[in-house]
Amino acid sequence: MENRTNLIEKLQKKENFTSAESSLADYILNNIDNVYRLSLQDLAKASYVSKPSVIRLYRKVGCSNYREFSIALQLEKIHLDDNDPIINNKFFMDSDSLYEFVQKIGVMSKQIVDNCIASIDANQIEDIVKALHEAKNIYLYSSPEIENEMGFFIDRMTQIDRKPVRIKDQKDLDHLTASMDEKDAVLIVTAGKKNVDLELLEKICKAKAISILVSTVDDLKGLIDPDHSFYTYPGGNELVRNSAIVSQMSLLLGLNIIQTCLIKVRFEEKTH
Repeated sequence: MENRTNLIEKLQKKENFTSAESSLADYILNNIDNVYRLSLQDLAKASYVSKPSVIRLYRKVGCSNYREFSIALQLEKIHLDDNDPIINNKFFMDSDSLYEFVQKIGVMSKQIVDNCIASIDANQIEDIVKALHEAKNIYLYSSPEIENEMGFFIDRMTQIDRKPVRIKDQKDLDHLTASMDEKDAVLIVTAGKKNVDLELLEKICKAKAISILVSTVDDLKGLIDPDHSFYTYPGGNELVRNSAIVSQMSLLLGLNIIQTCLIKVRFEEKTH
């Protein structure tokens, strides 16, 4: 049983993975709620890899067959959800009526907004927006668990003619670094250090482009050295702060703040 635990962590680390296996691991992590419904053949087709790549992957993470891998992955995801302090009813009580439940969501949302706004340094947000507005090119790295949120952010940035170029792994960074310069900006978006490749983040921060970290919490301080940082939920109720749901909500708020500020700057530039 031991070698079938921590599947998600093994998929994130990608130790000794080939390029195809790394691509497959990213697909699984980004679609973890639906992968268990797919057959081996369907997963290979959906992720654009071969069936042998799927077989090699589940063997590398300690599973003897695809069914074992699929079930173990599903059980681990359920276990992680159960550990979320919001989902497992430490914040919401079974006795709550739907209206009381809605009221608590409102209180929690206000807390997220208040903490995010309180964390904003006026000079830093000015510098971040200025760097992104003036950047010749914008690059983007995000941790796997917020992949969907990044899709929405990129769509909104495209609406103001700023489409970030994704950096998904070391190979992407190596390819892009040669063309980066001081007029570019790279945006690092993460919910903290838990699911990121620290070595990759260090290299991103050392690239010629201006590096901007947007993170829920400040646990990356001292580990990487970006030019600018924006922490969207660095303080507040510890119970709520440790929730994946709150991380998602606060990061979306932070990204919306940045994108809306860019719209304001762009509007003012056009009207002057």
